[in-house]
Amino acid sequence: MHEKQHLSLVKGLEYYGLLDKLFYVNHHQAHAASAYFTSGFDECLVISMDALGSGASGGVYLATPETGPKLVYEVAFPNSLATFYQRLTAALGFKPDRHEGKILGLAAFGNSSLDCYKKVRGRFITKPGKIFFKDPMNPFFELQMAKKYKREDCAAVYQRVLEEIICEFVEYYSKKYQQRNIALAGGLFANVKVNQRIAELPGVKEVFIHPGMGDVGVGTGAALQVAYESEKIRPYYLEDVYLGPSYTDTEIEKELRKHSLKYSHCKGIEKRIAELLAEGKIIGRFDGRMEYGPRALGSRSILVQATDASINLSLNKKLRRTEFMPFAPVVLMEDAEKCFINVNKAKHAAIFMTITFDCTDFMKEKMPAAVHVDGTARPQLVTRELNKSYYDIVNEYKKITGIPGVVNTSFNMHEEPIVCSLYDAIRGFLDAPLNYLAIGNFLVSYDENKNKNEN
Repeated sequence: MHEKQHLSLVKGLEYYGLLDKLFYVNHHQAHAASAYFTSGFDECLVISMDALGSGASGGVYLATPETGPKLVYEVAFPNSLATFYQRLTAALGFKPDRHEGKILGLAAFGNSSLDCYKKVRGRFITKPGKIFFKDPMNPFFELQMAKKYKREDCAAVYQRVLEEIICEFVEYYSKKYQQRNIALAGGLFANVKVNQRIAELPGVKEVFIHPGMGDVGVGTGAALQVAYESEKIRPYYLEDVYLGPSYTDTEIEKELRKHSLKYSHCKGIEKRIAELLAEGKIIGRFDGRMEYGPRALGSRSILVQATDASINLSLNKKLRRTEFMPFAPVVLMEDAEKCFINVNKAKHAAIFMTITFDCTDFMKEKMPAAVHVDGTARPQLVTRELNKSYYDIVNEYKKITGIPGVVNTSFNMHEEPIVCSLYDAIRGFLDAPLNYLAIGNFLVSYDENKNKNEN
């Protein structure tokens, strides 16, 4: 925060009599606290990485119940791996700090072994446990790369370099402090492939990524850090993030009537949804509390069966999304090892869809629509205890087809936030359009309502 902004904030708090109630938590300390206190690890190494926060680009923390997350190394600005990736995002014509996920998706289509790899890798001065970026404020290198090479090759090279640098960094501190459990937070760790590479390091036992890994999680982390300092809270195992608004059947039915929609009330709607999925229908699922964080986890999701890879093109077109972006699966927890390799290193993280895994042959054969071109998938693992209705949908689908998962993508149109309210869900359902909207215990068919216009 700039000095003038800080002084203005202090004056405002003082004016309202709140200055003595203010607790200041460093940006990366807040990220670290969000990861550590929700990881369930007693002791671990915590890494925070993003573009910039509280004057730094990252931090390494050794976390124990006695100390909380304690800073052992700070990544000085502007030596930012996130900025490194952002600059390529901008050079390729995408929006930095927003479309880095598209660069990740694009990277799987490119060649990371081109002659430019050494040039990109050479921009970092490699010292054990340090990150030094030679020219972090120079945008011209990326512009030249984008002009000379195909965008997918640029993406592949930058993704490779990013993975190598961060893995060397994490491995150094993991060995130094003899910590095999790793907790991650900060915008850089929205990169699910980086998270996979960290989990695959030979000395790592388990990886956890805070579900709100970006700045949405800073408030959460700050509150947890203050709670630790005042009450000495201990880390706990975060079970779910269904923390947002929810609606009763009465409220749902009132909204459906308000929009003059034809609908039916379904007792045991989960079985009916599974039957429709098995028929190849695309369903918007709106149920229970909205999810915290950037991932749709069954409460505000679009579901479709993953048996036909061609659905990727048609569904991306319907939702007006970039054609090379992969879709992710929701899979029953008990079938995780049947579908994914090395999954035991990050099952907790996979509850929140924050990491990729290499797919088994079974997964590639039975759910090709949820497998990216590089053979990986970013799954959400679900149990009945975590989300009964959601689990029952997938389990009923498995009873019909023998396949323990379906595609789960966020219920939103491209560049819009995930739907939150009943109106959002109805508008999104009609705008896409989707075959069905399963909203609470009510089922709405598009064919019966296609004359409606909610825009």
